[in-house]
Amino acid sequence: MAAVEAIEQPASVDHHPRIGLMGATALVVGGMIGSGVYLVPATLGAMGSISLLGWVAASCAALALAGVFAFLAAAAPAATGLAAYVEEGLGKFPAAVCAFIYWVECWVGNVALGLAVAGALGFLAPALAAPGPRLAVTLALIWLTVGACAVGPKLVSRIEGLTLVLGLAPVIFAAAFGWFWFHPAVFLASWNPGHLAAPQAVWRSALVVFWAFLGVECAAATAGVVRDPARNVPRASLLGVLAAAGLYIAACAVLMGILPAPQLAASSAPFADAARAALGVAGGTVIGLCVLLRVTGCFAVWTLLPAETSRTAADAGVFPAVLRTRPGERASRVNLLLVGVLMTATALASFSPQLTRQFTLLADITVILALGAYILAAASLLRLAARFASPLARWGACAVAVIAMACAVTLMTAGNKIELLWSLVPVGLGAALYLARPRRRT
Repeated sequence: MAAVEAIEQPASVDHHPRIGLMGATALVVGGMIGSGVYLVPATLGAMGSISLLGWVAASCAALALAGVFAFLAAAAPAATGLAAYVEEGLGKFPAAVCAFIYWVECWVGNVALGLAVAGALGFLAPALAAPGPRLAVTLALIWLTVGACAVGPKLVSRIEGLTLVLGLAPVIFAAAFGWFWFHPAVFLASWNPGHLAAPQAVWRSALVVFWAFLGVECAAATAGVVRDPARNVPRASLLGVLAAAGLYIAACAVLMGILPAPQLAASSAPFADAARAALGVAGGTVIGLCVLLRVTGCFAVWTLLPAETSRTAADAGVFPAVLRTRPGERASRVNLLLVGVLMTATALASFSPQLTRQFTLLADITVILALGAYILAAASLLRLAARFASPLARWGACAVAVIAMACAVTLMTAGNKIELLWSLVPVGLGAALYLARPRRRT
């Protein structure tokens, strides 16, 4: 997900060798496939393998949104970040609301990532799997990571880099080799255990799995290093989403053919549980360690990200002045402290004895917030489409924007009332914060 919410001119990269379509596609896939998928199969266990249709629906929505950001990158090449795209087309007020939504999305979603860390640790050390120890692990992780981020971004980037390859291993292994242990009878028996109506099952599961597609807006960020970006960036965006979707669907299908639906729904580390069922205790332990290390690395990055987002917004006059950059500061301790307190409050307020229930609540709220920001971006594209010289490009941009908005609204309506109501709170707070800010004299 885009980390920079200010408008700035991209650095020139003309002195670097530029990459082609396949290289750009690889960048998109690598940027999308992170830790988001690790607990998703467990949340789908109650819905059954019919939820694979939800993956298809979510993939279509992600494709439409990738198209939106590809058009936005062409229409507003100087803009960086989601809020900057919104400001280009809709103005400062919607952009400020978008920035606030994005900021809340970051730290709420990070608590869900913390639950994935606690779940993987509970798999490796069963004494920590009970609700009380799991909460303690989540809170300890929050504050240990805040401390690591306070040391500086360099430490966080090292943690992220060290865990990147390890994190891809469970998903790739499941998608490529898990079919050797796939049982069609288990898959079919788990098709729709809750006997949900097909549309309800599809769209409800699509909302859950869209968690794994968050960050689709980063696809357009490859433009600066891509050869012939006008041609290759849109193609790389679409191919990257398709490749990630194929990997996600294959991996989840394998898990649903190895673990029965009730066992999958109760799992705190579905990929590790499937590996243990297929390969034994040693295989499950290795996969569990890979998941633990990768999600921990992602958690560190997503702890730093909202702190930097609020600092950037404060420097721009959108957030309170107390959060502004201080001279000689490597990492904003005030912003990190604020994020740590907010994540702690979120972990406590959403606490549930059932791991997947708490994860689903936080993931759904995060997705709904992200979809709200994406709707603003699509609305911005409707205004910016006039910048394209070609009538075909103008109509194409408008069509993609409308389709993306329709997909986003449909996904949002699949959330329950509590999730939707909680997701409205940041919208109102963001608007109030912008309207209450001190006006700068000209």
